[in-house]
Amino acid sequence: MSPTSSSPVAGLPPGSEVQRVAFLTAPPSGQRVLFELPAPFRRHAVLETGSSSPSADIRTVLLVPSDTPDDEGLLAAMQTWVRADAVTIASTGHFLTLQGSRIFWHHDRFAILAPADRLETLRNALLETAWYDGELQTIERALGDAWPEMEADLPLSFEFDHEAVARRPELRERYRKTLVLRARLARVAPQVHSPHVHPATLASQVAERYRERTRMLPRHEFLSEQIEVFERVYENCSQRASDFMLTRSSNTLEWIIIILLLIQTLLTVVDLLPATPAADTAAPTVPAAATASASGQ
Repeated sequence: MSPTSSSPVAGLPPGSEVQRVAFLTAPPSGQRVLFELPAPFRRHAVLETGSSSPSADIRTVLLVPSDTPDDEGLLAAMQTWVRADAVTIASTGHFLTLQGSRIFWHHDRFAILAPADRLETLRNALLETAWYDGELQTIERALGDAWPEMEADLPLSFEFDHEAVARRPELRERYRKTLVLRARLARVAPQVHSPHVHPATLASQVAERYRERTRMLPRHEFLSEQIEVFERVYENCSQRASDFMLTRSSNTLEWIIIILLLIQTLLTVVDLLPATPAADTAAPTVPAAATASASGQ
């Protein structure tokens, strides 16, 4: 553990420290990389040693080296620290007991009490699994925010009209966001559905217990079902919009053809009109002999 990342916590034994771990796509030079997530995620867990961007993806960890896991004073101090940012009293967080270790966590704050030689393993396994849980939480929030919009768009999956044409870019963007959520959910699936490791290791047991405690597997399945609803709605909207635009284009083309035929017909009629009156108004020719005979009589 790096002394530059330590921070004293009242009531905890010597050697306890608070670490801030940021998940970055490209770790800055000079900072310690704790571990790297699998290739699809392209994230490095970096130990923060200074100030960071407010938008950075950061987890805060309290490490307590101790061989007395049942010390009530230590456990109470750890729980108080973890819940320091709790919004409500009802939000109590989670607690795990594993091989002489005690783990508390609440949102992005984690506290680990364990023998010193196990702290790093527990920290890395806990933070990695928590990051995958954070991905599920992000998708859950995005879907929760999108439900009212989807329900408002639902009628367009049955019928599309002229008034809805202006909403095509909006529907296209919502469909794109749905596909992005589907991709993010599929990307995290191997970690959520990770099979049990045999023989089990300390890291694998922490990950399994975390997934069980936070119900990551059923949450992933529920999210998949919800995204399927969004996909069906916006696929139908896309189909209805495509059919409407195709029909409108066909109707426009038909009217253009009809107008051209009418113009051609009118031009043909106009061409025939001058010859017809000339033929009708021409005076008949009377022979001269017939005229003279009539005058002599």
